Amino acid sequence: MSTYTRPYPYAIFTHSVGANVAGHSLLSKLRAIADAGFDGIELFQDDLDAFASSDEFRRIQEMGEASTAASSLAPPNITPPDSPMNIDRRYSGSSSASHSSDDASTSSLPFNRPLPQDKKHFAVAGLDDGLLVRDASNELVIGLDGLPMTYNAFGTCTATAYRQELAAASYIAAFCDTLGLRIYSLQPLRDFEGWAKQQDQLLALRRARSRFEVMRALGADLLLICSNNQHAPVTVGDVERIAIDLAQLADFADRFGSVLVPLHGNSGTIERRARPIRIGYEALSWGAHVDVWARAWQAVRLADRYNVGLILDSFNTLAREFADPCTPTGITDRCDDPYSEVMQSIRALRTVPADKIFFLQIGDARRMKQPLAPSPNADEPRPARMIWSRGNRLFPCEYKQGAFLPVREFVHAAVKEAGYQGPWSIEVFNSSLSDEGETVPTLHARRARAGLDRLVEEVDA
Repeated sequence: MSTYTRPYPYAIFTHSVGANVAGHSLLSKLRAIADAGFDGIELFQDDLDAFASSDEFRRIQEMGEASTAASSLAPPNITPPDSPMNIDRRYSGSSSASHSSDDASTSSLPFNRPLPQDKKHFAVAGLDDGLLVRDASNELVIGLDGLPMTYNAFGTCTATAYRQELAAASYIAAFCDTLGLRIYSLQPLRDFEGWAKQQDQLLALRRARSRFEVMRALGADLLLICSNNQHAPVTVGDVERIAIDLAQLADFADRFGSVLVPLHGNSGTIERRARPIRIGYEALSWGAHVDVWARAWQAVRLADRYNVGLILDSFNTLAREFADPCTPTGITDRCDDPYSEVMQSIRALRTVPADKIFFLQIGDARRMKQPLAPSPNADEPRPARMIWSRGNRLFPCEYKQGAFLPVREFVHAAVKEAGYQGPWSIEVFNSSLSDEGETVPTLHARRARAGLDRLVEEVDA
């Protein structure tokens, strides 16, 4: 591992060190990430769900280890992390945690301009603060647990399942505190924006709104939304409409209030500061309507909210604008000079204000051994770039493994030209993450750390 002293915080997507479907538990992955020297994580929503429903967490709850972890390892004013009513994490007003004079205050934030309603398809869906599921007669829907049903990241769920998710989130927050890891974001919220029918838009808003309580339990202030993968006619691609959906969610986040974010000191101390919930928007390379960073930035600008910003992802940008898994070379053939074309796009990042780049995700990739058939099609519903992405991303600078995307140039533009100053975060999907064995998280975390160290050296050279 490089001994280079880094000037930037390091983060990593929790899936990028091991797949939960292969038996790699979230706790083991967090230990591996901390041991590799990372400063924080992007928490994969699927990892949180898997942990919440796992036998491992049930045993922790049954044995009372959650209460022990809170009393012996977390600050004394935090209630047990298995409690869904973890007041210090969920409500900044009731916390005795320290706050500095530069803490964000929703009362002093810029005025939010009204949402335009002059077009029929711009009709703003009404969403009350209650997240209880109701039927067509406005009657509460009762779940199998005998309680009114509510919403989660994917749709409706029982109140018991939601409480269990909150309990798991609170436990993970305390566990990360003991490891010195900050939870930078919860991600992804899928298929949120641009729904054509109001009922689908309402469901998306309620799914998103359900994340705010979870984020309070986690102490995470950033919700990452990836561009919608559902095509017309169920969604619309009008960028103004997409911006309105983002703005509406941002306004709900503003009214919801702040989150206590733990800031870890060099001496092992933790200071908690109140921060507003932010909404980050990312262009997936296979997004139905938004598949390049410039269009995502257009939606962010039009949303015109202090708490809506751009997520930059090296893989998704370069996978769309430079690469193509359906060509023999793995590089797009839609222009004569793909490198020059993508460099022109990358240089335009300097036009984005640094404070509107909320997060930077980094990953490279290898070429497919055989070109994929263009998809989706009648035989393959998944987009070709999604198929390529899921099994073939690499950590930065893994040239011997076949990394070929201009990641260094992309990161240089984001950091040195646009002025991004936040964490450098790894987001990698690869078939090796599903390998079996206890060493998988450790090996991948070390590879990620080594790749970031080398990338910092290359970008700063």
